[in-house]
Amino acid sequence: MENFFPFKKLRDKQKSLKEDVEKALKEGKNLLVHAPTGLGKTAATIAPALSYALSNNKTVFFLTPRHSQHEIAIETLKKISDKHSVDFKVADIIGKKWMCEGGSKVFVEEEQPDCPRHDNTYKKNHELTDIARKKLREVSKEVLRASELKDRCKKVCPYEISMHLAAISDIIIGDYYYIFHPGVREVVFSKSGLKLDDCIVIVDEGHNLADRTRNLNSATLTVNVVDKASKEASIHGYHSVEGKLDETKQVLRQLSVKELGMKKEVEIGKKHFIQKIENITDYKDFMGDLKTVAKDVLKEEDESSAEKVMSFLEKWRGPDKGFARILSRRTTSSNKEIIRLGYKCLDPQYSTSEPINSSHSSIIMSGTLKPLKMYREIYGMEKDDTYNKSFESPFPKKNKLNLIVDKVTTRYKERNKKQFQKIAWYILKSVEEVKGNTGVFFPSYDFRDNIYEKLEDRMDRPMFKEERSMDKREKKKFLDKFGEKTSSGAVLFGVIGGSFGEGVDYPGDLMTAVFVVGVPLQRPGLEVEKLIEFYEEKFGNGWDYAYNFPAINRALQAAGRCIRSKEDRGVVMFLDKRYSWSKYKNALNSESYVITSAPWKDIEDFFR
Repeated sequence: MENFFPFKKLRDKQKSLKEDVEKALKEGKNLLVHAPTGLGKTAATIAPALSYALSNNKTVFFLTPRHSQHEIAIETLKKISDKHSVDFKVADIIGKKWMCEGGSKVFVEEEQPDCPRHDNTYKKNHELTDIARKKLREVSKEVLRASELKDRCKKVCPYEISMHLAAISDIIIGDYYYIFHPGVREVVFSKSGLKLDDCIVIVDEGHNLADRTRNLNSATLTVNVVDKASKEASIHGYHSVEGKLDETKQVLRQLSVKELGMKKEVEIGKKHFIQKIENITDYKDFMGDLKTVAKDVLKEEDESSAEKVMSFLEKWRGPDKGFARILSRRTTSSNKEIIRLGYKCLDPQYSTSEPINSSHSSIIMSGTLKPLKMYREIYGMEKDDTYNKSFESPFPKKNKLNLIVDKVTTRYKERNKKQFQKIAWYILKSVEEVKGNTGVFFPSYDFRDNIYEKLEDRMDRPMFKEERSMDKREKKKFLDKFGEKTSSGAVLFGVIGGSFGEGVDYPGDLMTAVFVVGVPLQRPGLEVEKLIEFYEEKFGNGWDYAYNFPAINRALQAAGRCIRSKEDRGVVMFLDKRYSWSKYKNALNSESYVITSAPWKDIEDFFR
């Protein structure tokens, strides 16, 4: 296997990881890797995978959950190309709505979508035009980001060119869906002629895969969505379908009254809802009617509510085992009632098991992938065909101060005005001793706002509050302004698992300290209860697999925003007494933590 490593020197732990990848590839096995930030996972996995793929006629899929994480993979491949002068093809794929001016609508042979470049891209027989073929040959000779490819495609559709590029590429960078969504995988594979055993699958940020694939197989129906679908049917002249949708709204409202009573949520049987629809119309014919409405809507719009209703009805007929059917009702702050019927997937294996075990090799990696046994089991990775590897942080221990404050908690039954004041006071006192910027991450926006209000008039440092609905441009502007305040020591107030608590790098002194407030346990509810029951029955470890360990990993993701390179120095502080309990503390990781009641003193000593 040729050495395509892109840098001059391999760090010790990086060398070990690269060798583990090479061994798994040679033996056709899977690799599950817990590797903290800074180890160099991307280069240590892509380099050997690409080398093996080129020698053995395989295709590498490097899958990430966020567009921003494509950047590291592309830069690594550019360096490999420059250093080794090796000939390989790369496709960086992002969603059609980001690439095509026609939005998310798909090109179909019998009709032309609303894309200004369609005629330049395809002939009437749906083959590429000469200009499109020329552009494909041109872009295939370089390692291009999706944004760079889009800039090159002024006359042809960049999305369609990227899909054709994927069909001839040696390595494809994209979202989890390109492998773990059966429908999307089928489209990609049909164009490229690939089979799963032709593929080497690298999953970055692998701790996210469980929730992403469970959501992929879940579906939700609300009165609001059905109402929008009814209006679509009316606008396009499908008045009989409009009537059926109006009756479907009544079915949901009646179920809410009869089944819920005074409860907020309750399980509901598959046949019970199907029979309610059958009382209105034939269930299968109704799906066909909705498909017809959606087809007309999608000629003019990027999405259709009729299609969402159809998709829900289709999924609702799915299996019972590994799923929960839940009817719920809640009232918003504006006193609006929301009725929701949910078909919730509990088992990630419906999407993960086949691609992981049928590919040549699957490498799943993350800085928060503990315990490895849990992830191997919930993803359905065959024990005898999977290597487990865990690395410690590559950063000098003297550069990082780990603290646990055991005098406060966010436990629901202990929340009161005095507890909120105490948490705010600990944050205020501790921030004063930080030399640089601080990130404070909370288990929810509501909890964050409660503490923020108590600090707004008392903190003498610039305060930045993450908003729920920031777009990409607003996030960048927010981070730029935050970075400008490093000298005065700004404080970012965010949410664990939110836009700034995961997947964002704060290099250098952009974030010198991270305070994690509370344990980000999922809100108790029927879906969580069913997930605990399911994991308990399947693995004998329901509470930890469904509730405790995922919460700790979410907290560690936020904590990981602090130390991003071996030169960084910083403080990580967990503010909740539960982190001092053995079952939580042992799950944090192998690093040592100081339990303290006066963290500001420890922070002062560390920076001094």
